[in-house]
Amino acid sequence: MAREKETRKELLEEPDLVTIYLHRIAGFFLTYRKQIISGIVAFMIIVVSVSGYFYYQNRMENAASVLFARAMTNYGAVLAAGGSPAEYDRVKEDFIKIFDNYGRTRIADLALVQHAGLCYRSGDFQKAVEQYEKALAKLPRNHRFRELALSGLAYAYEGSQDYESAIKHFGLVVQTPDAVTRDHALFKLGELYQKTGDPEKSKEAYEKLVSVYTDSIYYELANSTLQGL
Repeated sequence: MAREKETRKELLEEPDLVTIYLHRIAGFFLTYRKQIISGIVAFMIIVVSVSGYFYYQNRMENAASVLFARAMTNYGAVLAAGGSPAEYDRVKEDFIKIFDNYGRTRIADLALVQHAGLCYRSGDFQKAVEQYEKALAKLPRNHRFRELALSGLAYAYEGSQDYESAIKHFGLVVQTPDAVTRDHALFKLGELYQKTGDPEKSKEAYEKLVSVYTDSIYYELANSTLQGL
């Protein structure tokens, strides 16, 4: 009986596994405390830096969005009034401020597209080409503004009488499966092929338009043009 009590006492006095484990952790910490503290500090610096970056980026995006909305309001007013080249030049400045001061934001890419459109409307076709090219280089392939930039670039090339490049870029719009202006691009291809003396390709573009896009606003015009080819 005495031996049994002694055994129980010995068992109670024997350290359990949790205590041993905690002691080992404490010993490890004491041995490598400098390295551990340095690692924790480095991790916290990374967390704070990343959080600070996203906070800063969000602030920049928000500020750029406000300026973009104002610029678009001014642009719309000038368009509605059938603005002069001088008025378009004044609106350009609104978009220039965005991509100059907020160049790393997504809004800046949209500002590039709109600025290119203003260059086109004010008759500066070479500048329009340059700005549309810059925008296309930055916009992802699935971006909703990419189609607008492609079409705008085609118009800018047409304005500068580079018809081959205009045909190429309207062709890229037609080749974009989810493009909403494919009918318009086909109509422009029909016009441009006529202008460059290629009636067969012009006819092909018009025929595709009237066979596929029967509800297009260009249907009747394309159909009547076909009758004269």
